[in-house]
Amino acid sequence: MKKRSLLFTGLFLIFLFVLYMQPIWFPQEPAEDETSNQLPRTPPATNLNYETIETEGFAHWIGKDLDEFEQDYGQPEESMASGFSFTINCYLIDDELLEVSTEDKVIKSIKYLGEENDAIKPFQFGMTMDELSKIAMIYPNFTIDYQDETIDLELEEDDMNYRPLIAFDNGTFAILFFEQTQGESQLYAVDYLDSETLLKLAPYTVADDQGPRYEQEKDSDWEEIQRFKRQQTSNLLQLLRKRNEQPTFSLDSKLQMTSEKTLGTFINDKEDILTTERLQELQRFEEEEPGTFTLNDSEMTDLLDDPSVSGHFEMPVYDPSFSVLSWYSTPRLNERLLASNEASLAVAFSKENVLILWKELEYQAEESESN
Repeated sequence: MKKRSLLFTGLFLIFLFVLYMQPIWFPQEPAEDETSNQLPRTPPATNLNYETIETEGFAHWIGKDLDEFEQDYGQPEESMASGFSFTINCYLIDDELLEVSTEDKVIKSIKYLGEENDAIKPFQFGMTMDELSKIAMIYPNFTIDYQDETIDLELEEDDMNYRPLIAFDNGTFAILFFEQTQGESQLYAVDYLDSETLLKLAPYTVADDQGPRYEQEKDSDWEEIQRFKRQQTSNLLQLLRKRNEQPTFSLDSKLQMTSEKTLGTFINDKEDILTTERLQELQRFEEEEPGTFTLNDSEMTDLLDDPSVSGHFEMPVYDPSFSVLSWYSTPRLNERLLASNEASLAVAFSKENVLILWKELEYQAEESESN
């Protein structure tokens, strides 16, 4: 028994000795750090980098000299300085819109609303968003290089549905305007423009509130410019109603005087209409923030103080036709622009501020009351 105990103790001591010495006799290679062998990972991109499509249609003319364009399209019916460094050239085409904006005779943008599909290749008037998606990807974000800066544009849901942005491989862009319809929305107008014009018009959200701005030109004849812009805005609004088989607006001199007086009242007495917070918001747009400022329904009601009149105020409006096309592609404003009721119209401008007023015709109001 004693021998067995000694044998067990000896074997146990040998086992402990071997176990203790094993790391020394058979050293293991240090395990490789798996993370050191993995390729460095970059965080997933939050935005898809937009891709361009082949340059076609009016996109070829962006950056070209106006004289070359006029060899094909003739002289403009009217040309007028905008007061903001560019000139607006209007071409006479029945029931269509063709406007070319230039700086120093160089084409900066071309707006076209018409029937000639060859001019807007690869797009077609009347095409749906589903048909557009077969030609080009619709991107929510664009990063644009401008004078040693990169500026990020962000398209909201309504932008992607009704005002998508397409980039061409010659460095130009197109904003496609889709009309509001009960069924699928359809393409009705296109604005081709260079990157600088796109950034200055700022139709989309600009990240970090960065971007170039239009500056008022000194010694501009604002009375003449504003007369031109009133007519330009009215003509396009009438054209849109005609194309949608709605009665054209009546022009009311009394309502016109009201619009001009009301716009002047707002510009001079903003603090009577806006809260402190909204006044500060307006001041940011006036000074540096890209984008547009509009009055909401309650503010417009306070400003007009007349239930028979409705209106829309917006600033800044540098290019009236561009703004009208944008309004027509905005659901709330589209309803007003194309309301079936007969109404009178007035347009007032004060530099980059615009006020549009609508008033239902009196006989229409009387008819509705009798019912």
